[in-house]
Amino acid sequence: MKVFISIDLEGITGICSEGQTDPAGPEYVSACAAMRADLDAALEGCFSAGATSVVVCDGHAAGRNLRVTGLPDRVALVSSSPWSLDMMTGIGESFDAALFLGYHARAGVAAAVLEHTCAYKVFSVAMEGVEVGEFALNAMLAGHFGVPSAFVSGDDKAVAEARGLVPGIGAAVVKASLARTCASALPPAVTAPLIREGVQAALTEKLPDALRWPGSPLQVVFVRTHYCDAAATQAGTQRLDGRTIEIAGDSYLQVFKTFAACLQLAETAGPPSSE
Repeated sequence: MKVFISIDLEGITGICSEGQTDPAGPEYVSACAAMRADLDAALEGCFSAGATSVVVCDGHAAGRNLRVTGLPDRVALVSSSPWSLDMMTGIGESFDAALFLGYHARAGVAAAVLEHTCAYKVFSVAMEGVEVGEFALNAMLAGHFGVPSAFVSGDDKAVAEARGLVPGIGAAVVKASLARTCASALPPAVTAPLIREGVQAALTEKLPDALRWPGSPLQVVFVRTHYCDAAATQAGTQRLDGRTIEIAGDSYLQVFKTFAACLQLAETAGPPSSE
């Protein structure tokens, strides 16, 4: 069995502030250690379930939060950027299941720890009038390759979001969100077995159906028109208004790649000039 893991930082055990997730922040090093601990627990669950190989994509910020040192020899780490498929770089048809560790809720969810969708320059992403977050966007990419989304860990809001999209998905709630930067967090001694046993159960029981793209365009609303100006230069987009673009395509892979390129353009746009 071959397993793909996409791992973020905001939904990791004990994480609840920007100072922990910002590489320049004072608590970032300890946050990376917590990220590795959650990953180690998930890997133990994978191998207990019979996994023969695991590919891990370090999906937070520039993808340089984890180190390959000390990983089991059956694990490969996708790190650094730019990524070809963003947080899902490395996914493909050869995988039997996808796991999502340390995930957070989509932008705009009330009282969800560090909620956002892909970038803080994005206000919202929607499909068929329904807002979607990173879990949905990435799980549909796994589904494009026929890979089911088997497990998710994060705060209670993130897990509820995933369960609403993939009934039967395995999950570990590592903290209860109280506000955007406040949570009631379980200690590592509790969350490690939750993750390990949750992953093992998810991979040994009947896997959920893969989450499939419904064929609808994505509407991406940016925080400022300046960022939308940059994103709208990408081929495959249609400008709908000052802050909104629409992305359509013949396949979700095409839509996803266009979306990822738009995010890169928005990120490199820089602050708007006041002159």
